[in-house]
Amino acid sequence: MKTIYLDRNESQYDPPEACMEILRSIAAEHLTHYTRDYDRGVKSRVSERLAEWLGLPESNVLLGYGTESLLKMAVHHHLSEGQFLMVPEVSWWYYGAIGKEVGAPTCTYRVFPDGRTFHYRMEDMLRVYELHQPRVVFVASPNNPTGHVMPIEMLRELLRHFKQSVVVVDEAYWGYHSLESAYVKSLVTEFDNVMICRSFSKYYGLAGVRMGYAAISERFREFARYTTLYLGYNQLSERLVLAAMDHPEHYRRIADLMSEDKNAFYSELAVYPGITCYRSDANFLLVKLDPAMTDLLKARLDSLHIKIKFFADSLLKDHVRISLGKPEQNRLVLDSLKAVADRIGKDHADVAR
Repeated sequence: MKTIYLDRNESQYDPPEACMEILRSIAAEHLTHYTRDYDRGVKSRVSERLAEWLGLPESNVLLGYGTESLLKMAVHHHLSEGQFLMVPEVSWWYYGAIGKEVGAPTCTYRVFPDGRTFHYRMEDMLRVYELHQPRVVFVASPNNPTGHVMPIEMLRELLRHFKQSVVVVDEAYWGYHSLESAYVKSLVTEFDNVMICRSFSKYYGLAGVRMGYAAISERFREFARYTTLYLGYNQLSERLVLAAMDHPEHYRRIADLMSEDKNAFYSELAVYPGITCYRSDANFLLVKLDPAMTDLLKARLDSLHIKIKFFADSLLKDHVRISLGKPEQNRLVLDSLKAVADRIGKDHADVAR
């Protein structure tokens, strides 16, 4: 039986047929030649398309090997040894790893649980900022693995206070909750220290294509030179991304299906006192389990050849992250959670008797 990987927030859905047509129509020159976009004074057709969509000059849109490379380059370019990198306390482990590469210590701000969701607190972020004076601040929105967003007005307030730092907003999971993007131009126009990064790996389901982008202000001209590639980008990746962008209805349908499945998790797990399923604006769910459930759930999912993310670190002990797949895959995971919870409940009842 083929393993179902629901542990790395990858898409289980096929891309639009137009993307498959691109792959079937590859010509020799797509493999043997560089692009000629740089000769026209732009980085690529993708950055042109994104700039038009966002209402920005093409020079204010950067491309990267996923958001991963943009985050990495932002740290390597702006941080020196001993300068602080400020990141969420519960977030992607890779943030801190990048800081270590340049000898930058990490300071963290809290991610606060609030019933069945999480949120950031401005007063906590300001306290950490004043204490450590970080050179670079990462804001994850939606955050991985908690799935919550930072409201735009809160981000705007944060940027008013963090003017002495480079603020990198990681929006890799943008799109599932809302396609709103007008604020991008507003923020990079009003604040010269913000960089907003997004990926084609998540909402567009093109993780194997490895392409991301960032919207930047005029202040980042030197950084733009640092990131831009004179010989251009992967021609196949560019063509696939452009084809994907031409089919918004395909991705809205997938997002709607995921939203339906999220609601099933929320409602059906709400009756179990040993489970907390947190609301998410991304393509995954964070679930807190009764400690007695963890090994049983892992064994059951192993028997079904399904992998989800079991956290080992102390901050997320007894939590799992479930990457949302197709409805039938999500149903297998949901039914497994319920079956294990029922068994634990029966065991507790037997002990009580």
